[in-house]
Amino acid sequence: MRLIKSLSFAGLGLIALSLSSAAQPQAPRGPPCVDRTQLIAQLHNTFGELVIGRGLANGGFVFEILAGQSGSWTLIATTPQGMSCFVAAGEAWEPVPKPDIFAGRE
Repeated sequence: MRLIKSLSFAGLGLIALSLSSAAQPQAPRGPPCVDRTQLIAQLHNTFGELVIGRGLANGGFVFEILAGQSGSWTLIATTPQGMSCFVAAGEAWEPVPKPDIFAGRE
């Protein structure tokens, strides 16, 4: 499963690179980033993952965690412009009981 997920993200990275219009050598980049809609669809179609939580970070980035019934999970960060970047992924996701009070909310 981990190998399949790694290969899928490698494919997303190739898509992101192919969308780049610059033909000049470029400095190394961060994680692969693509349009959020495309990434969410790819994770759902390939791993059955759905968004289960999100939060707003400094700079306007939205972090989202997606999880599938098989236990696979992915963490992405989306820019204010709608580009989502892969942050991390793994297996064995287990939901925790819903807390009565979330941080900062009463």
